[in-house]
Amino acid sequence: MEDPEIPSQSSASTVDTSRPFRSVKEAVAVFGERLLVGDAYSSSPKPSTDAPLPEIGTWEAMPSSTTTIKEEKEHVLDSLKKLEAELEETKEELRLLKEREEDTEVALASLNAELHKNMSKLAEAEAAAAAKAAATRRIATGCERGRIEEEMKRSELKMRRMEETESPTLAQILSFGDKIGYFGGKKEKKKIKKKPIIPLVGDLLLIL
Repeated sequence: MEDPEIPSQSSASTVDTSRPFRSVKEAVAVFGERLLVGDAYSSSPKPSTDAPLPEIGTWEAMPSSTTTIKEEKEHVLDSLKKLEAELEETKEELRLLKEREEDTEVALASLNAELHKNMSKLAEAEAAAAAKAAATRRIATGCERGRIEEEMKRSELKMRRMEETESPTLAQILSFGDKIGYFGGKKEKKKIKKKPIIPLVGDLLLIL
């Protein structure tokens, strides 16, 4: 009887290339021999391939998986709490900024209304000042015109008085003519012309 094949110790799977069994009895006989051989090999001592166990200090130094997961969860929870706190702080800052923006808009609206009010008052004051200046100019122009007219009247009156003083009147002219004998000489000439011719002839004869 041939020796049965020793099963390989390799962990890799092998393909059975033996011929098929001719009968059930043959299969039982072959498998029985294989089982016996396997028990014999399994009872023999095998070299240990396991890694050496770590010392007690090494086991104590290595953190357990449960502790690591717990710490990671706590770290994640702390991070989430910090993010929530930052989010709440950001929301509060946004709310304050919105309130400040609303206050600023109200203040700007008030300033704008006050500016329009002051501009309206300034326009009214400028209009009143312009009207007053125009009235003052009209008054000044009227006064100046009146003064000029008054001066012109005075000048005309003065010139008339000077003309009256310098130009002789008709009575003055007549009296002046009497003084120089203009009118008297004319009368004498008329009187001479009226003398009779006979006395003149007698005077001439006496002279001869």
